[in-house]
Amino acid sequence: MSRDARGPTRIGKGSWPRGKSVAAVAPDDPRLPDDRFRDGIRLFNEGYFFESHEVFEDIWHGERGQPRLFLQGLIQICAGFHHYQNGNYRGSAELLGRGTQKMRAYPDWYMGIDAAKLLRQVDEARAGVEGLRDGKRDAGRIEFPKITMTDSPE
Repeated sequence: MSRDARGPTRIGKGSWPRGKSVAAVAPDDPRLPDDRFRDGIRLFNEGYFFESHEVFEDIWHGERGQPRLFLQGLIQICAGFHHYQNGNYRGSAELLGRGTQKMRAYPDWYMGIDAAKLLRQVDEARAGVEGLRDGKRDAGRIEFPKITMTDSPE
C-alpha cells in the first residue's frame, strides 16, 4: 500500500520468483533487497503495519532459505504494532516479544537492515505497551520504530 491524498492504494505483487531464496540471490542482483521488501519497510516506517505485514508475509510464503524465520519475526512485529493501533495491548506485547525473539538469532545487520537498532527500538516500544497493558502507564502513544536500510554496517 502507498499513501496519497486519497488514502492507501494497493501495491501489486513484485517480481520476486516464487521459491527463490532472498539469501540465494547474487549480491549484485538489483532485486536484493527485493522491491517488495523495500515496500514493506516503507509501509512499516509510515505506520501502515497491517499493510507492511501483508507485504512481508507474501515474501515469507515464497522463502525457503535462512531468512524465513527472520521474516516471520518481522511479520510478528508488524502484527504487534497493528494490535497496538487497535487497542489490543495484550496481543501487541505478545507478538512484539515473539517477533523479537525470532530475529535475535540473526546478525545485527541482516537483509540490508540494521536489525540490532530495530530490536532495541521494538524493545522500548514493547515496554511501553506492557505498561499500558498492566495499567502502570496512562494511555498514550508509544514511539514506533523505523527500519534503517543500508548495504553494510559501516
